[in-house]
Amino acid sequence: MQLIHSISLLTLAVATLAFPNGAPRCKITESIIAAGHKLQQGSLGLVMTLPATYTPGGPAIPITVAAANGSAVSFAGVLAYITPGNIMDSSFTAVPIGTVNVPNAGGIKQHVGKFNNLGAQNLRAQTAAVCTAQNVTNDNAASTITHSQPLTAKTPFTIMWTPPKTNAGQVTVNMVISSGSSRTPWQIVPSGQIQSTAGAAAAAAGAANGAAAASTSATAAAATPAAKKAAGKQTAKKNPAKAAAGAAAKVANAAKAAAAKAANAAKAAAAKAAQKAKKGKK
Repeated sequence: MQLIHSISLLTLAVATLAFPNGAPRCKITESIIAAGHKLQQGSLGLVMTLPATYTPGGPAIPITVAAANGSAVSFAGVLAYITPGNIMDSSFTAVPIGTVNVPNAGGIKQHVGKFNNLGAQNLRAQTAAVCTAQNVTNDNAASTITHSQPLTAKTPFTIMWTPPKTNAGQVTVNMVISSGSSRTPWQIVPSGQIQSTAGAAAAAAGAANGAAAASTSATAAAATPAAKKAAGKQTAKKNPAKAAAGAAAKVANAAKAAAAKAANAAKAAAAKAAQKAKKGKK
């Protein structure tokens, strides 16, 4: 009886440490993680705290995972990477490669920037061969990271990320946290986005230049004899430069709304394709 008890404990220990030296993948795919854990995703109550912006080629910035209720949540494993765009990669990895109207079906190929001070936190860069096999291109060896041994970490947990030297635009943080291995709770942490200061500055400069050009055109038009005559009759009307600036702002807002609409359409397409893929598996 004691021998059977000892074998049971050994079996449990082996199962708990199924991937003690890191995740075996380079992408976060919910269905595959669920199969590995023999348990569907369950919330650990984790959220991300991120800075609003990063500077291409600039200093490292903190990425923090914490419990929404402020408690200390223990965890043993992690897989994390950052991708261009504003959609979680797990939305794309759930869709079969080659799916029509979903350009990133199967997962976003590029993982950008690099994580720092890995050894001090018992983390490591994901094995290059693992990422290559999944058609992932890392900007740096440490663009995709995982645990190097079972962690004894607790939230809040912060890792530092150095942005890429070239502007990657808005980026999304992708992270899955495991409290153990087989049959233990795990969670894909709700994603957050970080805007590039270069992108923000370019947008602001473009809007300012557009407003200035519109203002100049309006001023030139107002200087014509016909415009002066009309202005003499309608002195109570708004300043042309101010009106032009307002028009430029409307154009910028319309462009922003169009971009948001396109992003929402992409999310919807990915979700619909993922749903179809799940139905196909049943």
